[in-house]
Amino acid sequence: MKISLRFRHVLPILLVLLTDRAFTEFVIAYPDDPRLGWYNYAITGFSLLLIALYFRQLSPLMRRWLLVLVAAVGLLALESYSGWGAPFVYLHVFAKLLALLPIFALYAYYRQHPLPMGLLMVLVLVGLATSLALFHSDALSLTAFLDTERGFDVTSAFLLLLPALYYFNQYLLRGGLLRLVVFFGILALIVFLQHRTVWLTTALALALNLLLIVTHRVEGLRLSAHRLTPLLLLPVLVLALGGTALVLDNPLVLRKLESNVEDITNADKQGTGSWRLKQMEAYLPFVEEHPVAGMRLAGFELPVQFYGDGDRPVWADRTGHHFHSFYFDRLFYFGILGVLLVLAVPVWQLLKRARQPEPFAPNTAVLLCFSACALLYGFSYDWPPYLYGIIGLTLAVAPPLRLPARHPAGSLPAPLRVADTPVPSPALPLPA
Repeated sequence: MKISLRFRHVLPILLVLLTDRAFTEFVIAYPDDPRLGWYNYAITGFSLLLIALYFRQLSPLMRRWLLVLVAAVGLLALESYSGWGAPFVYLHVFAKLLALLPIFALYAYYRQHPLPMGLLMVLVLVGLATSLALFHSDALSLTAFLDTERGFDVTSAFLLLLPALYYFNQYLLRGGLLRLVVFFGILALIVFLQHRTVWLTTALALALNLLLIVTHRVEGLRLSAHRLTPLLLLPVLVLALGGTALVLDNPLVLRKLESNVEDITNADKQGTGSWRLKQMEAYLPFVEEHPVAGMRLAGFELPVQFYGDGDRPVWADRTGHHFHSFYFDRLFYFGILGVLLVLAVPVWQLLKRARQPEPFAPNTAVLLCFSACALLYGFSYDWPPYLYGIIGLTLAVAPPLRLPARHPAGSLPAPLRVADTPVPSPALPLPA
């Protein structure tokens, strides 16, 4: 009997996803434990190893991008040695560049090996659900909802979107009530956790996914009547069996939902959006003073400019400035060049592929929509480390196709794709 070892190909992306707090919490209780930093260093080393082993899988553009990244790190090290007498004086600043390495590592690896997407989604979903149940069960109550006691980090809630998109597409492709229930269950959990940025990214991801489907850009997915009927009836059935009493007939819940919507539409006047805006205003003069290449290492030494209650700084000096925006963080530390270093190649490559007529595989569409949402997520929060790995995986499975100038019908080269066959798991059976 031949035993398939294909499941091992889930390990590289899984190791990167395990940097999220929902997973590290199983081993390390305190978020400030230095071992969390050691694991991030280990991921950097692991990424360098994969890049060395699979370097030939990098496309010419990816090699040039990697060369630019290495040059940026080298120049920063020279600046560090020149100004501070040590090549890596503030690792906090260097880490913002080294965080890009999983992009190249996972791109190179998954250009050669197929990813068992079904197994990955089961592991991610079971891991997130277990972490929420074990460590944040107090956040799963109506009182916690009304008091906005989320418990679960925003990065973990954002990661829930990935299996939600997967099971939605798998339902449209293969049917199955369990897949539909899982999709709506994740969607309800995202709403319940009240991370409003994740609400917006979820709406954007589903809209992009549906746009790809209705324009026939996803292989095998159609919005047929026998798929749409359960999709529309299941929420109605849940409301009829008790959901109405819990939500629509409860004035406290309705008021809380209304308040969340007001926070989104009036981000400059209330809620986290107002706090984030005040932080940006405090640091804007420094961004305007160093627009091209940012403050870099000198930015780390800058005393904290943002104050909370009274005259107390929000964070201690020399711990970083912890911007609640990916864009503002990169502009402050590395300027416009820093933003382009991260975004230019992925945005260009994925837009170029999206404009080509060849449809995407269903799982590729999932990764594409999730990665596209990172652009919106970045307005409110810095990118979590696992997001760079997902972007690398997305670039690997959705590269622009090299189409000949003239070709007979049906001779287009097939795109590299993530494995579409779901892997059975006792934890979450996937019926046909």
